[in-house]
Amino acid sequence: MNAVPGTKIIAHQKNNTRYEIRSETLIEALEQRAAGKPEFLIFMDLKNRESRVSASDILRQGTNVAHYLMARGLKREDNVVVMLPTGANFAYIYFGILMAGGVPVPVSQPAGTSNLAKYLDNLTHIIQDCEAKFFITYEKIKVIAGSLMNISNLVSGFLFDNEIFADPVPDDHGRGLPKVKPDDLALIQYTSGTTGKPKGVMLSHRNLLHNIHGIGIASAMTPDDVGISWLPMYHDMGLIGGFLSTLYWDLTLVLMAPEAFIFRPLWWMENISKYRVTLGVAPNFGYHYCVTRIDDADLHKLDLSSWRLALNGAEPIDQATLVKFIEKFRPCGLRDDIFLPVYGMAENSLAATFPSLKRTTVVRRFNRVRLEEEHLAVDSDCENPKEYIDLVSVGYPLVSQEIRIADERGRTLSERQVGEIMVKSPSLTSGYYKNPAATRETLKDGWLHTGDLGFILDGMLFISGRRKEMIIKRGKNIYPYDVERIASAVEGVRLGCSAAFDVHNEARGTEDLVLVCETTVKNKYDLERLKRNIHGEILAKLGIAPDDIMLVPKGTIPKTTSGKIQRILCKKIYLEDEIIPNRSKNLLVLARTFIMSHFHLFRRRLKQ
Repeated sequence: MNAVPGTKIIAHQKNNTRYEIRSETLIEALEQRAAGKPEFLIFMDLKNRESRVSASDILRQGTNVAHYLMARGLKREDNVVVMLPTGANFAYIYFGILMAGGVPVPVSQPAGTSNLAKYLDNLTHIIQDCEAKFFITYEKIKVIAGSLMNISNLVSGFLFDNEIFADPVPDDHGRGLPKVKPDDLALIQYTSGTTGKPKGVMLSHRNLLHNIHGIGIASAMTPDDVGISWLPMYHDMGLIGGFLSTLYWDLTLVLMAPEAFIFRPLWWMENISKYRVTLGVAPNFGYHYCVTRIDDADLHKLDLSSWRLALNGAEPIDQATLVKFIEKFRPCGLRDDIFLPVYGMAENSLAATFPSLKRTTVVRRFNRVRLEEEHLAVDSDCENPKEYIDLVSVGYPLVSQEIRIADERGRTLSERQVGEIMVKSPSLTSGYYKNPAATRETLKDGWLHTGDLGFILDGMLFISGRRKEMIIKRGKNIYPYDVERIASAVEGVRLGCSAAFDVHNEARGTEDLVLVCETTVKNKYDLERLKRNIHGEILAKLGIAPDDIMLVPKGTIPKTTSGKIQRILCKKIYLEDEIIPNRSKNLLVLARTFIMSHFHLFRRRLKQ
């Protein structure tokens, strides 16, 4: 691998800025917040009506939850699976588990019937893998909980949040709360299970507080800032980037239900206007969703002049989306430099790199052929999309973090050379819960092997793809997202609902490029025309065409809880001939059959 002539700078960046963490544990951070600036959360319900929760409320209710759990038998280091919607009860129970010395294990709720069998399989694995002492959920999810009760030795008890708050332990119970230490676990965040069973990322109070501190420094948070989030609290972006970061840095946080945003994205914009929000966070699809789902006739209602930073992470960042968002909402006072593209992963608590606030969004154009065939980022001024690719920088390491680019032998490369992104920091997990083999594979000599491909240029990190998802065809490295982005721009294809992957063709001894796209088109002639349009666009812009294009109904393509396309799982389903036009209907039947077959067990358990 040869570097660009004259490029000798080593692809290794470290942020040596001095820092001092304010708190030793998250509990101490909550206590400090309650004593200093108790005003904290503004919860918005499904009708966008507010209710306010202070840090003092969380401290008091968390204490009650802790005593309740301890009275039920929770001991230090016991793990507790939490399946709750975004809301005050999630905050109370999360801190209650911590105060009791336990470890919260947040999990997602089922999102409809699509891929329900996979969801239940993953959920069962998580509960068994973490050896959960309790499973805490809410009334509306009782049927799912009931189906799990039939699994032997799953957990010792299912608890519903309303029962916890309806039957508090008396104040004179007489049992003190345990002393929680910085290196105690504060969270087990399970991965999405894209390439296998979900793995439990163990994160301590020290890990999380280091990351939260770095996020605040990089985004220049002050108590005068107001944050907003509609991301679910079970996910690291919503829990750490939204809830815990704003708690620690004394911000007010407007917290919306994810369903409310999906139902009416205008409410997000209206809340930013109403509460004079300065900081917001969302994945790329959220910004595009606003562009396509908010009517121009409603723009006169909005004043977005207070909004100074819009963090963008969790999925590939599309420059076209950023441009369209700014153009649409500029008349509402939106700043041109609002976007802050960021990079992170669960194994590093959350964030690894942020751009400089002096230059928030950096987009560079590179020679596509040199990048795909020689793994070199060479600048380009070409206007032919076959010959260039635009990439958005995700910035520099946060305080006391390091990033470097390495080849397959672990040797550090030079700037502009594409290799695997490595991360080292105090935010880094100690490993996967009771999975030493996966830990050894991912953590080596203190470095996290992310599996992401990228390069460093002018000290900034650029992401180019995932090593395991790279498509090699005719000697070219094709980035799946590049194919999916082009397909999504074709009228009739659902935005963010395409999956590209390679399939070995034994007859030809090569790899086929397969593309699966969701669409609402049903007429067979229109479907054939849509296939031709997709084929033509990809051929025109990449100089290479898909070998197979499969059009499927809405909700067919598997995604993670944060909305990322699960390409490897989609490939598995494709190879097993399970991607069929009536897949959603089949899953609905499967879900109904599964739930009803366990319902009698659920009812019997409730009566006990």
